[in-house]
Amino acid sequence: MNKIAAKFSADIPLALAVTLLAVLAMLGIASAASKTAKVEDLGGLASVSGKVNGPQSFHAAKVFFRNTDRRILYMVYTSAGKYQVMHLMPGNYEVTVQAKGLGSDAQKLRLNAGEKATANLTLHAATNAEKSDSGVDLVPYDQLYPEGAGRKIAERLCIRCHGPDFVPSHQWSAEQWNAAIDFMSGNGNPNGAQIQPGDLGKDERETIVQYFTQNFGPDSKPRGLKVTREMPVDETKIAKAEYIERYLTPDAPGQGMNAPEYASAPPTPWGKRRVSQDVVFDQQGFVWVTDRNTPNRLCRLDPRTGEYLEFITPNPTKGIHDLMIDKDGQIWMAEGNGANMDVFDTKTQKWVAQYPMDPDHVISGRKSGQSVVIDSKHNVYMNFIVGNGMTRWDPQTKKASVTTLPTPNSFPYGVVRDSKDNIWIAEFHGGKIAKIDAETLKYSEYSPPTFPALIRRLTVDSKDNVWFGLFSSGKLERLDPNTGKVKEWTIPYENAQPYDEKQWGSKTWYSDGGQGGALVLFDPANASFVVYPAPQRTDIPMIRVANDGAIWYAPRSGKNAGVGVMYPDMTKVTTLAGYGTND
Repeated sequence: MNKIAAKFSADIPLALAVTLLAVLAMLGIASAASKTAKVEDLGGLASVSGKVNGPQSFHAAKVFFRNTDRRILYMVYTSAGKYQVMHLMPGNYEVTVQAKGLGSDAQKLRLNAGEKATANLTLHAATNAEKSDSGVDLVPYDQLYPEGAGRKIAERLCIRCHGPDFVPSHQWSAEQWNAAIDFMSGNGNPNGAQIQPGDLGKDERETIVQYFTQNFGPDSKPRGLKVTREMPVDETKIAKAEYIERYLTPDAPGQGMNAPEYASAPPTPWGKRRVSQDVVFDQQGFVWVTDRNTPNRLCRLDPRTGEYLEFITPNPTKGIHDLMIDKDGQIWMAEGNGANMDVFDTKTQKWVAQYPMDPDHVISGRKSGQSVVIDSKHNVYMNFIVGNGMTRWDPQTKKASVTTLPTPNSFPYGVVRDSKDNIWIAEFHGGKIAKIDAETLKYSEYSPPTFPALIRRLTVDSKDNVWFGLFSSGKLERLDPNTGKVKEWTIPYENAQPYDEKQWGSKTWYSDGGQGGALVLFDPANASFVVYPAPQRTDIPMIRVANDGAIWYAPRSGKNAGVGVMYPDMTKVTTLAGYGTND
């Protein structure tokens, strides 16, 4: 929204603001964002405010409102011990509050349409289940990972990519740890072999399975890394923020992943937990998300009601990852194992096409599709994270052509396009940023000052600068494509794991799972970081910023799968739906 429209909407009642925005749009004054902004009647939603008391001082406590009728969670923060939560659907709620070292009993609450209620809450010394999100005990690194040969193998093969919190969040038997290693070695993994042949000998495998079973076995408790330099949370800056997470329904006996036809499907490391991955918006405000567990599903959320529709993919055991939607409302989704692209029409709600993305078998051996991007001419690009390649589907010939990246085994991960249709690629293992020139289709590569490092995803800003994070080094980077120079900022807290980045004006949002999950706003003008801790302990693999500034995501590793959104200012919300460009 431009400054003129923003001033009107901030200073006058909503109904009048909507009218004036319409007039501004007719006059050509409103910005592109305001032209596509949506306004809906939110009068039927409730709000609650109150005060939180505690036995000791606390800072930015998390206040949770769980709608027990609809599997929806709302979360806000306290500021000076007070809170406000908005946009609550009518129904029954469990209300709790959580701060460092403090927890609370659940308070029952019934909210009616349009009600403005008050609920005061009381903190007490936390029980074990309340010490951190999801009952995770936080312990020092040497306690989390006792010294020994098993730790050295874990650091080399597991912790480097997943971070230190991933393994301790599981309580698996030796059989399950062996299945996970098989999966990461390529057996049933849509992303192929992350553990390459020769990386793990027979004796080393026995050592690490024994180590994992001893320290993270069925009798262990979920734990996470205790850090000495925590995320800097400023409650005065985040007091108006509100998270809403709408969860998928677990599969009932005999249905979904429990259906008999999937009993012999290749094992996954997620067990019986649904796994939401990435989101896109359509033109009707629905939000689409992938569910990566078996059977692979594409799910549509209506954020206005919290209701989901689910569509099983054409090959439901092949594995899926990213998705992208085109201007016609068709969703393009890469198969992880099989090198196909599946196309779903959101209007007819049917799978309408499937295209082989390496028809000439340029890449020999295993190849795994992952990220998808569509340029202005509707060329569809997809990376082969395993296979070290990029494929480009031509809408005229309806055929794909494949090229390989200059750096061997680079593991291309995130893929985006700039305003000139150049394609930019994050090399996860290569530690570089690659570019495919839109005119010549030739590759260029750029290395950050900190090298090597793992890079997950990336984005471009309005000047076509490329932003990315160093997942394994806790740094944020900006590449100037004109000079090839990379500017680097060190993230000011321990165990930072920047995953995905998106632009909002002159600032950059990124997701970080390093200390339990957060969305972070970075301002390069003063090198400041504003941290918004997430409701549940999770990583956040991809984010999308809607036209209204809301940040949408999927809590992939959390206990509850589904779609989440964070509004930086809940008082300015005009729609619960998601509208945006998906760039």
